[in-house]
Amino acid sequence: MARSSWLGLILLTPVLLTGCADSSSSSSPTAPTSTACVYALGTTTLNMAGVGGTATIGVTTNAGCAWTAASNSSFVSVTSGASLSGPGTASLAVAENTGGARSATLTVAGQTVTVNQAAGDPVFGNWAGTIAKGAGCPATLPASAAWSGTIRRNAAGNHEFLINIPAALVFNQAVSLQVIGNAMQFAVSVDTLYTFNATLASDRRSFTGTFSGGSCSGTWSGTRQ
Repeated sequence: MARSSWLGLILLTPVLLTGCADSSSSSSPTAPTSTACVYALGTTTLNMAGVGGTATIGVTTNAGCAWTAASNSSFVSVTSGASLSGPGTASLAVAENTGGARSATLTVAGQTVTVNQAAGDPVFGNWAGTIAKGAGCPATLPASAAWSGTIRRNAAGNHEFLINIPAALVFNQAVSLQVIGNAMQFAVSVDTLYTFNATLASDRRSFTGTFSGGSCSGTWSGTRQ
């Protein structure tokens, strides 16, 4: 072969190889990546009064991102927003506290929310004291008798007094209790129906009062335990 023919072949070869390399290096379009669901809460701590109440927790996230809200305690309930998608609000209700300060947790959009509730009205709880018989009372009743009991809410949401007066053979008698401001009144059956009245101290942790039934009357007192 002539020298000029060999030279032409050598010069042509890199061009052909370069064309093949360009063809094989082309790539297909990359598929778009999905947006991750990230959740932000309006608050992670709620402080509630002892009387209870309602509250809301805002959830910020992207559209289409699902989330749930659930309570981990019996005195806190989720009333709306238990299962939503996208930005939204979870609503909750906190029951009245009839005891000491307490805390609960919620799980909202995978995050923990703490609910702190102050102690309830001090009138709720365990009490104890003394009943002193006055004039006109039956001789069968002791001159002085110890009593104990619990002031609570009943199933209907009203005040109730569960009282014990062992010396008068009264055991766990549940009676309706009326509480208006610092004034209390209830009636309990012994040998007849006795009406007890009392005035709570300003801190609602003690009281003094009177009772009467038939021709019998006397005084009584109590302190929060």
